[in-house]
Amino acid sequence: MSKFIEFLKDVLNEKEMKINDLRGVLGKNSIYEYSKHYPTLNSAIKIANYLQVSLDYLVGKKEENNFKKYKIEQSDFFNKVKNQLHLNGVTIKKLCTDLGFSRTNFSRWKKGTNPNFLNIICISEYLKCDIDDILEKEIIN
Repeated sequence: MSKFIEFLKDVLNEKEMKINDLRGVLGKNSIYEYSKHYPTLNSAIKIANYLQVSLDYLVGKKEENNFKKYKIEQSDFFNKVKNQLHLNGVTIKKLCTDLGFSRTNFSRWKKGTNPNFLNIICISEYLKCDIDDILEKEIIN
């Protein structure tokens, strides 16, 4: 069972909303799947942007909500993770070994494929950084 649905319900309660309020953002069936597994990255971003909460806040990593709108297309994910690896003195090989990831994941991410949202949570916890540190935000002029 996914913890995501519980986190989502908590945030919805804070905002005095119901899970059905997200149907327009995600569709009816998607929401109920979150009791079984975490959403895709794109769906998590759509939820966070709609609710105006950071992903760290949405998944209970942060008590404080520091929302800035996320880009739907995360084209620089690989470089952001690579930067966090460098800051932490960790190699791609070590991260993959420690988290049980295939190194081909990084090859796909380098080519622009987005990881699943649960992998992003695992990476941020492993590197002791915020999810926001490895995802792109929209630039507001």
